[in-house]
Amino acid sequence: MQQNKIHLLVYILLVSAKFIAAQSDSIAALKYPTRFITEHDLDRNQKWHFIDTAINKDENYQHLYKKYGIYQDLGNVGTPGTNMFFDPGRANDFRLGFNPYKAYYKTPKETRYYTTRIPYADLSYTQGIMELLMLNVKFSVNVTPRLNIGVDYDRVTSMGFYPRQYTSGYFTNIYSSYQSKNNRYGLLANLNFNRGVLDESGGIRSDSLFETLRGTNKAISVVLENSQSRFKNMSFYTRQYFYLGKSNEVIKGDDTSYILSQTGFISHTLSYDYDRFFFDNPAGDTSIVLFPTKNFDTLNVFYDSIYSKTLMNRFAYAYWTKSNEHQQSFIEFAIAHKYIEVHQYDLTHTYNNIWGEANMERIAKTQNNLGLKLHGSYCMSGYNQNDFKASGELKLLTPIFDLTGSIGNQLYTPDYTQVYYRSNPFVWNNRFSKIVVNNWGAGIITRGFRNNFRFNFTQYLISNWVYNSLSVNPVQSNQLLLVHTLEAEKTFQAWLFYFENRLIYQKANLDIIRMPEFSAILRYYLKASLFKKALLFEIGGELFYNTAYYGNAYNPSARVFYLQNQKEIGNYPMVNAFITGQIKKAIIFAKFEHVNMDMKNTGFYYTPGYPLPIRAFRIGIRWRMYN
Repeated sequence: MQQNKIHLLVYILLVSAKFIAAQSDSIAALKYPTRFITEHDLDRNQKWHFIDTAINKDENYQHLYKKYGIYQDLGNVGTPGTNMFFDPGRANDFRLGFNPYKAYYKTPKETRYYTTRIPYADLSYTQGIMELLMLNVKFSVNVTPRLNIGVDYDRVTSMGFYPRQYTSGYFTNIYSSYQSKNNRYGLLANLNFNRGVLDESGGIRSDSLFETLRGTNKAISVVLENSQSRFKNMSFYTRQYFYLGKSNEVIKGDDTSYILSQTGFISHTLSYDYDRFFFDNPAGDTSIVLFPTKNFDTLNVFYDSIYSKTLMNRFAYAYWTKSNEHQQSFIEFAIAHKYIEVHQYDLTHTYNNIWGEANMERIAKTQNNLGLKLHGSYCMSGYNQNDFKASGELKLLTPIFDLTGSIGNQLYTPDYTQVYYRSNPFVWNNRFSKIVVNNWGAGIITRGFRNNFRFNFTQYLISNWVYNSLSVNPVQSNQLLLVHTLEAEKTFQAWLFYFENRLIYQKANLDIIRMPEFSAILRYYLKASLFKKALLFEIGGELFYNTAYYGNAYNPSARVFYLQNQKEIGNYPMVNAFITGQIKKAIIFAKFEHVNMDMKNTGFYYTPGYPLPIRAFRIGIRWRMYN
């Protein structure tokens, strides 16, 4: 019933948008094109962005691919996943623990705030066999010239190709932005709901048996027959801006108005977050590997959950230097308090984090100019007491390329669930030292060419790294961890043919970090137009590949990826074919996934015990209404 109500609301919004757009004066609409801005840009007094309406890899609907590129999941859309590109950086704040569903969440920081003359709507729909359904609806409307409201909604569900792969998730972001007539006051607000459920299989019982099977009917038994995971998240977020500056009087005939020359702002941020994770084993599934102990229940039947509540207040002062055609500067000082409450089976903790932070940026706008970013933060009390973070970045703009160099140092407390955890299969109470991360990096981005090149190199030097061991439990290393990452991206073009290449190299000196040493994402296609350019289309293929490695296994009860030494995965190309066409504001695609199935039946996994999806056909449409 709830699902039907949401779909009805989405339909009403789309029909309303179409009706209003049909009644609008198109000439007048051109004066107020649809644009958007993020909180990050708004803080720095940056310009609004126009919507990119071109074909942009619309056939790649998977959230994990969009956010991470290279990733690890459990072989179906909506399953737990993690980024396989190593990046230990994080905000200097409390973190409950690893969230395997993070890529699907709607969050305040990722919210786009729109301004539009007529209602803006963006509908994406993907359908496939085994009841795959992915729906995204964005809708935004200006109630007044200064007040905008909108919704960003995702529906993700799939039965999967193997037993116990069912997933279902709803992800909703309701947002609003407001600017007062005198430009003295601004407001950003959003409400986010993220919830989902998935059947847990625990992986297939026999990899060797599975790899002897051919075709699309690969029947194979799984470890768990009845277990299930659920998650719920709700967040409320507001940020108020009180702009500083001098009002200038403007007289036009008999009318007098005042234009504020903004020099900065004082802001107040209020946010509330609720997170809950469940694992249910109602029929007593057993596994010595997944459920090694019985801590609170002598039977195999158990229900575990953990939830946290946080309430944050943050006050900031920001100053903008007077911008010109060459540069613009931004300075911010902030202090914040977060109340934290965490509940588990028989354990409750409360904390009060208080921290201060400062940001200074010089944003270069012209060639032969230097940009600068400095950040520092320190936690004075609470769970993260004495955590700090300091980072800096230089960026040189030249007529041909941009050069960047970065350096950072961070000291932070391990995640809460790495320290305290209470469940029926697992109990631990650790005393870990703070993790120390030092890093430096360099990069180059060419510009001015038809197809540019991007290259980034980063080195991490890490002490006291915490990871999930062969027994799932978190442990802390007393050895120095050294990690190198290198990423290169380049598109080549020959007439109508495009060759997009993203290559990644990663190497760690210790075996406690498991990641593919080499990964490649290749997308080769023909791009052309037909019918006097009324139809723009792309037809081609894409390949995902990584070298063999002992990929981390997944434990559904603890919700973590952990080390294993039994199954080497990788060294297996995943090939997809696609065709995408754009007619005016509509984009339609058809995609044939895993076309090379059965050509090589080893390394057929992203995660040990969880095979890749079989050969499948997907279709989708994206339809946008904007001015």
